[in-house]
Amino acid sequence: MSLEKVIRYINSKVEGHDVTVGQMYGTENFCHLLYSLVKMEQPDTIIELGVGAGATTCMMAQAVKENNKGFVFAIDNGDQWKEMKIPLQKILGESLADESYENFLHKLLEKLELEKYVHFKNITLTNKQFFDPKKPVDLLFFDAHDSGPLGCISLLHYYLPKMNKYSSIFIDRASTIHHAYLVLEQIIKHFQNKAIPECLLSALDDKEIKNLRHIVSTSKFTLIHLTETGKAKINKTQNSTAWIKIEPIDLYHHNHVETFV
Repeated sequence: MSLEKVIRYINSKVEGHDVTVGQMYGTENFCHLLYSLVKMEQPDTIIELGVGAGATTCMMAQAVKENNKGFVFAIDNGDQWKEMKIPLQKILGESLADESYENFLHKLLEKLELEKYVHFKNITLTNKQFFDPKKPVDLLFFDAHDSGPLGCISLLHYYLPKMNKYSSIFIDRASTIHHAYLVLEQIIKHFQNKAIPECLLSALDDKEIKNLRHIVSTSKFTLIHLTETGKAKINKTQNSTAWIKIEPIDLYHHNHVETFV
């Protein structure tokens, strides 16, 4: 029943707009993929940078709840809340005119019985300021300010040393922003050759450099471009996600997966 409630919220029409909650930020389909991935891989530490109306937040939190394992860190400064609050108030069934963005998310998560599985942080994200969970990151979804080449480089520069040995990074829109696409292709090609571009090493401390060199030298990096066709999208500017999958180099899996001979 809880999953049905979450899907009902995501599919709810936004007042005064011919879109659903999920379509507002183009994650109406992608949020289901993240739900499935969290169910399958059972990550402990999930970070979402850019929460918006909470479609992907709620789907990942629902999967965490069903797994009885893990936690979602939801990071946003609510800078678009002024435009969102009136369209969303009908869905929650109460006025949001005097509510803060943080209170809206709290009420939404409470209504969907997910408040125990999400920790919201009000942080303004920039190419120099991110969120450190103080533990290895299993799944990172970046849907915030800059999905261009500099944004991709800054994100990887900060988070790669913090990623777990089995982990995934998702970067919204990067696959259909031409220069971001090319930059990611080149970075992953270097990683596959066990080389690290200088721009990813600069300004790191010794521990971070050691972590980054270790993960690049011992990991397999796979770059997958998840693109959605024009027919599938109303919000056509948000029609792709770049998926960087990280896993150890070996002949078999070590993440508690059953293997057979």
